Amino acid sequence: MAKHLSILLIGSGVIGSVYAGQFTLEGHGVSVLAFGERERKLAKDGIRLKNVQTGKTEVAKVQVAGTSSGQQFDLVIVALRANQLASAFPALRKLKGSPHIVFFGNNPDGHKIIPSDLPGTVQLAFPGIGGSIVDDVVEYIPVDQQPTSLEVSDSPTSQVIHDVLSARRFTLQDIADMDGWLAHHTVFISCISVAILRKNGLPADLANDREAMRTLCRAIEEGFAMLKAQHLGGAPKNLVTLHSRWLRPIAVMYWSKLLRSPKGELYFGAHARHAPDEVYQLATWTLARCPKNYDAPRLKHLLEQ
Repeated sequence: MAKHLSILLIGSGVIGSVYAGQFTLEGHGVSVLAFGERERKLAKDGIRLKNVQTGKTEVAKVQVAGTSSGQQFDLVIVALRANQLASAFPALRKLKGSPHIVFFGNNPDGHKIIPSDLPGTVQLAFPGIGGSIVDDVVEYIPVDQQPTSLEVSDSPTSQVIHDVLSARRFTLQDIADMDGWLAHHTVFISCISVAILRKNGLPADLANDREAMRTLCRAIEEGFAMLKAQHLGGAPKNLVTLHSRWLRPIAVMYWSKLLRSPKGELYFGAHARHAPDEVYQLATWTLARCPKNYDAPRLKHLLEQ
């Protein structure tokens, strides 16, 4: 068995619950930093997980850490929205020792936004699942097209992360340029989330509007081209290939089919509706990255409104 880890979770939403839960179910100790009623309920009842794809339900037991001050952990999982990341930095600075800190989620600025005075080592990551919390049960589904993405790291704790998630049958991919990868993903998720919110937060309604789907796919294509013109690396090959001029009709058909399915809700719809503040921040970042004189009419039209 891999080394037993002492783990702190900051952010007990869908992403944090799912990934921290995997460590608990593999025998590692997880404490959740207390922020409110949800954390106290997790300490009492555990993290209740349901894999929608398999139908399997599990309960992962956790404890509550009232504070991070003076605490020492091997691994810290930070699973907060992009607009909430800064709120975790004071708690992280109070940790003792040399923890391995993994930031899971949307982070358009990558390492630039992470303070240099945090203890230990830092690794960026992105989840390969989508889901929502229904009656205190975290219902989630693996994203077939996108494995859990981990920044390449030589930290021994990172290897334990690989071992645990692999044992739990999560598909993983190692990303060398995670900053660039996250920037490209920001363009993608801001476009698709804004397009969904324009349709009252309903993915199926977006899918049934063919003109809106064409605009969405062309906006993503323009956004990726904009990052390429700025010589930004780390582009996710599958997304960039799909959103090329030669595959425009296929991109529209592909996303329309997915958004009409239950996966459209679990991958995108629930998060867009529940985190419009994060969607706004990601859209704002994308527009700020795009020069005013750059030819991206659909991208600007979609996000500016």
